[in-house]
Amino acid sequence: MQAKGSRQSHNCGLAVHISSISRHYGAVCAVDNVSLEVQAGEFFSLLGPSGSGKTTLLMMLAGFDEPTSGRLVVGDRDLTRVPANKRNIGMVFQKYALFPHMSVADNIAFPLRMRGLSRAERDERVRRALAMVKLEGYDSRMPGQLSGGQQQRIALARAIVFNPPVILMDEPLGALDKKLRQHLQLEIKQLQERLGATVIYVTHDQEEALTMSDRIAVLNSGKVMQFGQPSALYHKPANAFVADFLGEMNFIPGEVVGSERDECQVRVGAAVVTAQAPDGLKLQTGTKVRIAVRPERMSILAEDAARERTSRLSGHVTQLVFNGASLIVLVELDQGPTVRASVNTQSKLAELQVGEAISVAWSARDAHAYPEPA
Repeated sequence: MQAKGSRQSHNCGLAVHISSISRHYGAVCAVDNVSLEVQAGEFFSLLGPSGSGKTTLLMMLAGFDEPTSGRLVVGDRDLTRVPANKRNIGMVFQKYALFPHMSVADNIAFPLRMRGLSRAERDERVRRALAMVKLEGYDSRMPGQLSGGQQQRIALARAIVFNPPVILMDEPLGALDKKLRQHLQLEIKQLQERLGATVIYVTHDQEEALTMSDRIAVLNSGKVMQFGQPSALYHKPANAFVADFLGEMNFIPGEVVGSERDECQVRVGAAVVTAQAPDGLKLQTGTKVRIAVRPERMSILAEDAARERTSRLSGHVTQLVFNGASLIVLVELDQGPTVRASVNTQSKLAELQVGEAISVAWSARDAHAYPEPA
């Protein structure tokens, strides 16, 4: 799920230290005591729904907004109160923010002119930047003559042309169609690896974050819910919000009837199933929980084959949805909600029929029990 490539960097990235940052707008707390350490040369994504605080945090890093409290340090420079034009940070916006009256070359050269570079040096850097984003020969065109994907590449070229150690990206692919977005995701990741720059990337698109990021911070209501490598967040969500927000997830309500070490037994109707307890939390008997299991980790078994499995629930097929390489099977549990399981279209399970009685089953390591809110 995560893009991999050879890292041939210029080692220009710097670490970013976000220490106890908060931002209040009157009584509204947009960012609430956030602390994060972004490593030099890392592709780090801020992921969350609208209103989670991710763009506000990025704007404070860029210098377009000031924190109410806390510190922002890039490398060994405290930038908390430094103006945006003194930070030496690249920025790519969702709406491109190109100057419509300037040619492509002049748009890219703008930050170089502001830094007083000579015409010859500007021309050479613009040429290299255009080559990096695969738009050689577009220097004399105007932004209005370009497609959305080309405009976004020019915005990216303008952000990298002065070799910034940190590049901030605010939903840069949000306005593009899905196929072009997926193509540019890989291109941006490969370009970042070649440059060696530190990238902090804001998105609400979970698939985009999983594909591009070295690490991800999931935000909600101004707080960090969890951060870490994409695989860790996907396979071991710290709480029900992350489990629900990151990828498809089934939730099955139940009640804890026993626990040992990091596992707990949960009663769902007349059945008892097993799931992982959250790290560091012992779930007491009687606790109301939701069991979270991803569709691809949920096995479908005929009733006779399922009897030996501890974590299994019976039900019947209510719908089959063809999804290319996989078939989504909707199963209404006899004593629970409707859940989704994903099966390969080449397997015998693809021959299931609506109304057929089956069981769904899972391994304890693939299920997580989260306490219901009080």
